[in-house]
Amino acid sequence: MHRIGTFGQVMLAVAVCAAAVPASAEEICRDATKIYFGEKDADAPATVRAAACFDAIPEWKEIDRRKLDRDDADYWILVRAANRKFKAAVESVARGLGHDLVAEEGSLELPEGAAKPPDLTQAVIDAIGKQDKE
Repeated sequence: MHRIGTFGQVMLAVAVCAAAVPASAEEICRDATKIYFGEKDADAPATVRAAACFDAIPEWKEIDRRKLDRDDADYWILVRAANRKFKAAVESVARGLGHDLVAEEGSLELPEGAAKPPDLTQAVIDAIGKQDKE
């Protein structure tokens, strides 16, 4: 059996620790337009599925129910309200869980061996539900 020396042990520990630390968002964000909270230089990224979150927002459901489009005045009023709710819920959940970046699922490109960022979708949906009860 081959033993590694102290230098080899240190290098192995550094490699293992580096793989366990999530990469900064600057290195992993493929599409900056898919960042819903935070900045590109984040250290604790997370993801969310915005479509699933919007499906839980009453104003968005109203747009769908009434088949409104960009030519309808009510569309813009409801979209603005839906966007505010989404943004507030994402920010609240991210801050509460210690994440400094939330991006659309699939928009982050992780280095090989990096841990997959957590999906906050259900937590954001729950936060949206709480907003509606307030």
